[in-house]
Formats: sequence, C-alpha cells, structure tokens
Amino acid sequence: MSETVEIPEDVAAVVQQKVEQGLYPDAGAAIAEAIRLLDEHDELVALRARIQVGLDQAARGDVVPFNEETRQRIIRKGRAKYERGDALNPDVCP
Repeated sequence: MSETVEIPEDVAAVVQQKVEQGLYPDAGAAIAEAIRLLDEHDELVALRARIQVGLDQAARGDVVPFNEETRQRIIRKGRAKYERGDALNPDVCP
C-alpha cells in the first residue's frame, strides 16, 4: 500500500538528511523507523502508567503479600478463566 502524506518542510529536511547520511536507504524507511519508535514510545508511556498505579497502591498500603497461598489462588483463578474461555489480560499475559 502506498499513500502520499504531507509533512512539514523541516521534518522532510531531517528525513532527507538521515537518508543522505546513509542511515536509511530511503525516506520511506526513515519514516517507517520513526513510526516504529513512536509506537514503542507509546507502549513505554502506557507501561509507566501501569507501574505508577502499582506504586500508588503500595504507597497507600493496598498490597497483598506474595506467598504460596497467593500464588496458588492466582493459578486457580487463571485456570478457571482459561477453562471458561475468558480473554487473557494482556497486562499479565504477554
């Protein structure tokens, strides 16, 4: 699929400079890498937000000790969800 996208002149100049420096074979490859990095950045922002939720919970004392009983309870809940065909949570099952 090919699509024409208008970008500001300063951005086009940076892309062209990267191509001329030999960092990318062409403008499309440079833009594709930029989009990949943008997606990666967005994932990191989301991960940091999820981590902050846990840190906030810990600061409030809203925690559960991780011991064998807790581990077994998590396993039982996970197996039950799996057997029901429930969707997996991507935050805990990559």
